[in-house]
Amino acid sequence: MYAKIEPSGTCERKGLVQIRLCFYLDKDDYGYEKHHILIDKETYQDNPFHNHFIYVEPDTSNKEIMTLAEAYLHEAGVKWSTGEKIDCKNYGVSFYQNVSKDRLTACADKVSTVKAITTEVKI
Repeated sequence: MYAKIEPSGTCERKGLVQIRLCFYLDKDDYGYEKHHILIDKETYQDNPFHNHFIYVEPDTSNKEIMTLAEAYLHEAGVKWSTGEKIDCKNYGVSFYQNVSKDRLTACADKVSTVKAITTEVKI
């Protein structure tokens, strides 16, 4: 199993940086064939078995973000492999009511750097 950041779901949200994590299966993972689909006569595509959004402060390091991705991938992977419903919770998230211009700028800067992350985490 591995996780990747999906840029289309990564943005500023109420004063935090929202990051969309997509979790994918490897060939020998349970249920791989359900998410490895034929999209035309010769081309296959791997779809995520789960998507999860995390919310971080704009000063969160990319290393910390990937550590969170790995932790949520592990939690989702355990549930997936046992057939349990995947319901990962983001604990400790408090959105801001009034977001300053400086905070919006910091979030926008972080969104740009997060969207550039191409590293995958594996478990």
